[in-house]
Amino acid sequence: MPPVGGAPVGTPPVGGPPVGGPPVGGPPVAPGKPSALAQAVRPEQLIGLLLPLGAGLVGTYMLGLVFSILTVMSAGEPRPWSIVAALPLQLMGAGLLGTISATVSAGMFGVSISGSVIAFTVPVLFLLLQAGAVATLSYRAELRIPTTSAAVRWLVSLAQGIAYSLLLVILTLAGTASYTASGTTFSATTSSVSLFFGAVVIITLSAALARSRAARSRGDAKPLGLSRTMPAALSSALRVAFGYTVVASVIAAIAIAIGVAVQESPDALLSAPLWLPSAALAGLAIMHLGQISLGGSMQSSLGSEAPSSVWIGSAEPWVVIVDIVLVLVLIALAGVWLRLARSTSRFSPLAAWGSTVGAFALAGLLVSLFGSVIATGSVGGLVSGSVSVGPAPWTLLLFAAVGALVELVARYAGGILLGLLPAAFVARLSRLAAPSASPAVAGGDPQPAAPVLQPAHPEASAEATGGTVPVMAPTTAASATTPPPAAPAAPAATPLDPRTKKRILVGSIVGGGALVLVLLATVGLSIANGAINPPQARVTEYLDALVDGKASEALALADVDAPKADRVLLDDKVFAAATERITSYEITSVNTSNDVASVTAELDQDGRKSTVRFSVRSTGKQWLFFDNWKLERPDQGSIRIYAPESIEKIQVNGIDVDLTPEQRDGSVDLPVLPGTYEVGVADSDKWLTAKPVSKTVVAGESSAVLGLNAPAVLEPEPSDELTSTITTQVDDYLAKCIASTTVDPENCPNSVYAYGSPTNVVWTLDKKPAYEIRISSDGELQVNTAESGSASVTYKYTSVSQQRDGSDKTSIRISGTIELDGDKATFTPDDSYY
Repeated sequence: MPPVGGAPVGTPPVGGPPVGGPPVGGPPVAPGKPSALAQAVRPEQLIGLLLPLGAGLVGTYMLGLVFSILTVMSAGEPRPWSIVAALPLQLMGAGLLGTISATVSAGMFGVSISGSVIAFTVPVLFLLLQAGAVATLSYRAELRIPTTSAAVRWLVSLAQGIAYSLLLVILTLAGTASYTASGTTFSATTSSVSLFFGAVVIITLSAALARSRAARSRGDAKPLGLSRTMPAALSSALRVAFGYTVVASVIAAIAIAIGVAVQESPDALLSAPLWLPSAALAGLAIMHLGQISLGGSMQSSLGSEAPSSVWIGSAEPWVVIVDIVLVLVLIALAGVWLRLARSTSRFSPLAAWGSTVGAFALAGLLVSLFGSVIATGSVGGLVSGSVSVGPAPWTLLLFAAVGALVELVARYAGGILLGLLPAAFVARLSRLAAPSASPAVAGGDPQPAAPVLQPAHPEASAEATGGTVPVMAPTTAASATTPPPAAPAAPAATPLDPRTKKRILVGSIVGGGALVLVLLATVGLSIANGAINPPQARVTEYLDALVDGKASEALALADVDAPKADRVLLDDKVFAAATERITSYEITSVNTSNDVASVTAELDQDGRKSTVRFSVRSTGKQWLFFDNWKLERPDQGSIRIYAPESIEKIQVNGIDVDLTPEQRDGSVDLPVLPGTYEVGVADSDKWLTAKPVSKTVVAGESSAVLGLNAPAVLEPEPSDELTSTITTQVDDYLAKCIASTTVDPENCPNSVYAYGSPTNVVWTLDKKPAYEIRISSDGELQVNTAESGSASVTYKYTSVSQQRDGSDKTSIRISGTIELDGDKATFTPDDSYY
C-alpha cells in the first residue's frame, strides 16, 4: 500500500528526485557542483586518465619489440639489428594513421645521390593492439574511478587521445629508424600531422566507448550523453558484417601463411605479425572475386614481370572452387546469424536491406583502406612518381553484394537452414547474436513494489521497437527484480513436414556429394597435372639437354631468334665440344599465374653460380585436362667473331665452320648456348693459320656487363706452305725481270734510265731482296719488301756517232698481292708501284 497521505513509493515529488534512489543516469546533483572540466582534472581522475596511456604504450611497444626481433632474425645477412629498438615505435605510429617519411642517401661513382619517399599503410595489428589496450585499461579505470557524467567521460577520453597522440608523435620523432649498409643510409619516421589527428580520433573513441560500457554496467541510461541510439537494424547488421569480416580474414590469413611457408620458407613467417593482418585484409578482396591492383606512375619501372592485378581466377581450379564454397558457406552462416539477431524485432524492408548492404559496404571500404599501400617519392631528381598496391576501388561494391546475399539468406532461407543445423550450434549462434542485457542498477536496496503500467501510446512503443507492439502487464516488485535472461531464446525454425524435410535432406546429400565429387575430381586433376606435367618439366628437359651437350634437343624445346646462316655454332658437335658448360642445376621456385609460370633455377656452370628465370606458357590443353606447356625463348647468348675476308673457313671447338662472304666482311654475332668456345682458323686451310681465341658465354649473366662480348678477333698468319709457294713465285718473277734485255722492263722492280738506245743490256742481281707476306686491315694478302736488294746493269749505247759502254745500279723492292682460290695461291705484282 502507498503511504498514507503521500504519493506511491517511487513517484517523484515535484521539483525533486525520485524517492528511494538516485536518478537514472548518475548520482544526484548537489548544489554548487563543479563543472565537467573541473571534475575531469581531479587528481584521482588524472590517475585513471594517465595510467591506461602509459600501460598501453609500454605494453604495445614490448610486443612490437618481440615482433621486430623475430622480423630481423628472418632477414638475410647482414641483419639490420640497429632498427630493432626504433621499429616498434614507427609501427605504432603507422598503426594510428601516421604517414611514413623516409630518406635515403648513397654514394655512387663519386657522386652523392639522395632521395625521399612518403608512404601510407596501416599495420592493422598495431592499430588493434593500441586501441584495444587503451580501451581495456580505460574500462577498468572507469570501474575503479567512475566519472560523474557523460560530459566528464568525453573530456577524459579526449584528454587521453590528445596526451597519447603527443607522446607518440614525440617518441616516433626521437626514435627515427635508421640503417646504414654498403655506403647507403636509410631513415624513416611516422611522426606527422596525420599521426597526431589519427591518434586523437582513434584513442578518444576507444576510451570513450570503453568508459561508456563501464558506465552502462552501473546503470547509466545515456553513458555517452546521446539522446538517440543506433537503430536496431543497423546495429545487428554491423555486428554480422564485423563478424563475417573477422572470420573471413582469419581464413585468408591461414591460407596466406601456408602459401608463404610453402613458396618461400617457414622462416618468413617470423615476420608475419607485421604484415599478415594487413595481407589478410587485402586477401579478402581476392577471396570475394576482387583484385589486388598495382597502379601509379612508377608501375612501369617495376619491370615487366610485375603484374598489374591479381585475382582468384589466376589460381588453380581447385583453389577457386574451394574459395567459392567457403564464401557461400560464410554467407549462409551470416544470414542465419542475422536472422537470429533480428528474431525479436521487425523492420521495414528498406531499413533491413539498407542496413545490411550498407554495413557490408562499410566493411569493404575498411578492407580497401587498411589493405592498401600508397607511396610517392623521388631519387636524386632522376626518378620520381607514385605507386599503389591494394584492393581495387570497387571492393566495397563486392562487399555490398555480399551484404545483399546475406539479407536474402536471412529473409528467405534462414528458417530452413535453422531447421537443418544442429541444435547446439544454433544455441551458440543465438547467444552470439543476442545483444548483452543491461544489468540492474548497482547499489541500493530493492524498492517497494510499484506497478509498471502499459505505455499510454502503444503505437509509439511499437515504432520504437521496430514494429512489434509489446504486451505489457503490471509487474510487482518480485517480477521487477527478477534478473533478465542472458539472451533471448532462439526463434523457432520454419516448421517442415517430414516429407519435405526428407526431400531437402536427400537433395542436400546428392548435391553435396556431387559437389564433393566435382571438387575431388578437380583437385585430383590439378594434382595430376602438377605431378605428371608440371611447368618446370620443360625447364628440366631444357637444362638436361644443356648439361648433356645436346644442342638440337635444347633448340627443339626453346629455339633462338636467328637466321639459318647464323646458326652455324648451334650444332651438336660444336656444343658437345664446348668446355665449361652447365654441369648441374636446381629448380628453386615455381610461380604460376594464369597460363604463365615463372621457373627459377640455380645453375652451376663449371663452378660458376648463376640464377636464371625461365618463363613457361600454356598453349592450350592436351588430353582435355592437362596443360600443354611451352618454354619461351630464354635470354640469348652470342659470340662476336671478327674474321678477315681472306679466311673462308674457321674452326670452333675443333669443328670446321664455313662462313658466308657477308660474315667475313667485318664482325658477325653468332648465337651460342652457354659454354666456352675456342675459335681459330680451320685446319683444312692450307694457306693461313691463326692463334685460337677463347670466349665464354655464361647463362643468366649479361655479356656486356662482364666484358665477355668483346669480339673474338682472328689474326691470320701465312702458313709455311703459303710462304714457300709465294716465295717461289716471287723468285721466278724477279728472275724473269733480271733476265730482261731492256733497261726498263715492264712491271719489274729493276729499272734505270739510259741515254740513247741501249743495246746488249745485261742485268745482274747483286743482292736478293728480303720480302714478307702481310695481311692488311681489310684482309688483303700482300707481299712487301722487308729489306731492299740491289741489281746492276751493263749496256752499250751510241753517243756522237760512237758506241760507248754504259752501266748503272738500282735498288730492288718487291710489292704485290696474293689471291687465294681454293688450293691455288697466286702472286700478282703491283705494277703501279714500279
